[in-house]
Amino acid sequence: MFARFTSRGMRLPAIAIATLVVATQAPAQDGRPVVVYGESAGIHTERVPYGDLNLQAGADRKTLYGRVGRAVRNVCNFDSNAMTTDYRFCSAGAWSGARPQIAAAMAKSSLALNATPAGAAFITIRR
Repeated sequence: MFARFTSRGMRLPAIAIATLVVATQAPAQDGRPVVVYGESAGIHTERVPYGDLNLQAGADRKTLYGRVGRAVRNVCNFDSNAMTTDYRFCSAGAWSGARPQIAAAMAKSSLALNATPAGAAFITIRR
């Protein structure tokens, strides 16, 4: 009786595993490409939220630039005691990537299209 119980007890996990394997393989067999989003090793990223800001107000624009500046320093690992060429290069690249995003956010705000919930809008800073 004990052996018979163990045998039935093992069937359920085996069926569950077989079903899981088939279920996870099914989407890959339909011919569509599988896209995986991620970041390459060595890429540092920070997302700067601005959904809580009114970018029509000068004070809030200043706040956004301050947030982006802090994110650039974090991404580029700025050491305030030794400003190196590497930091300047990284900072210039990070800011050049951020400026179009800031401009787009301000344009969106000026068109009154900024209907995103607070915290849902981000500027992405990368190194």
